[in-house]
Amino acid sequence: MISIQTCRSFISYTLKIDIITLGCSKNLVDSERLMRQLETVGYDVAHDPEQLTGEIAVVNTCGFIADAQEESINMILELAQRKNEGYLQKLYVMGCLSERFMDELGKEILEVDRYYGKFDWTRLLEDLGHEYNESIANERHITTPSHYAYLKISEGCSRRCSYCAIPIITGAHRSRPMEEILDEVRNLVAQGVKEFQ
Repeated sequence: MISIQTCRSFISYTLKIDIITLGCSKNLVDSERLMRQLETVGYDVAHDPEQLTGEIAVVNTCGFIADAQEESINMILELAQRKNEGYLQKLYVMGCLSERFMDELGKEILEVDRYYGKFDWTRLLEDLGHEYNESIANERHITTPSHYAYLKISEGCSRRCSYCAIPIITGAHRSRPMEEILDEVRNLVAQGVKEFQ
């Protein structure tokens, strides 16, 4: 017979999610937004932990240059191995590499439960059985030292330079609405942030 204490422990158990961010500070901002969403619905979330211990892993990838692509692929393969060994229940991949090579990755690394592009990572919440919370869209779990944070004011690039993959990955340049940026700044200042980069 299962004891009441065991039942209580089981009920109160919280799934842990490890989020690994590769690439630029814009990716970091996306990871911080995702962390806030996940924490709001009850997950225990760790960012770039020294030791991976979560049942779920999310890799936010970079796909800009060859070295960054290789780093992202190696991380996905490392986590795929952990899943094969039974340490992971779910493995999700998002970000620039996934945006750029989603079809190819889906055919080559089958251990990944789902790939998301640069801008559709909000569907990850749905796949975990939760709705994306629009009311906290501008809130983040800050992973930088508490006195500063990165602020994303735009995405994409309209210069189609032959050597650059940014327009291929993120599309044409578009700025965020000013009021949205100001709302995010107010939230960050309330958390003690004094410097924006």
